[in-house]
Amino acid sequence: MDVLEGGMMHRDPSLGELGRRLDDLRNSMQRLISQDVFIAEQRVGERRFSSIERDLEELRRKLEIEIKELETKLDARERERGSNWRQSFYAGVLSTAIFLVSMFVQVWLSLNGGS
Repeated sequence: MDVLEGGMMHRDPSLGELGRRLDDLRNSMQRLISQDVFIAEQRVGERRFSSIERDLEELRRKLEIEIKELETKLDARERERGSNWRQSFYAGVLSTAIFLVSMFVQVWLSLNGGS
């Protein structure tokens, strides 16, 4: 349908052209909605990733603290083990020395103390 406006001929689009334009508009809308959904999903993913990073950092700090505590406990046990070994050694040496001295005194008394 041709219409004359201001000395120019204006032509209305055909039904086929309207259908094509509607399809283009529908495709553009789907892409726009898809982009919104994509952006929303990306934001959710970024939040999850940030949360996982924070959790990993917290676990790393906890592990460092636990490792330091274990090292301290192991050092204390090592020192304790050394002191226990020394105590056992000296206890054995002292009792053996006292036993040998008492045996020596008895032998000496029996050899010299008969009269």
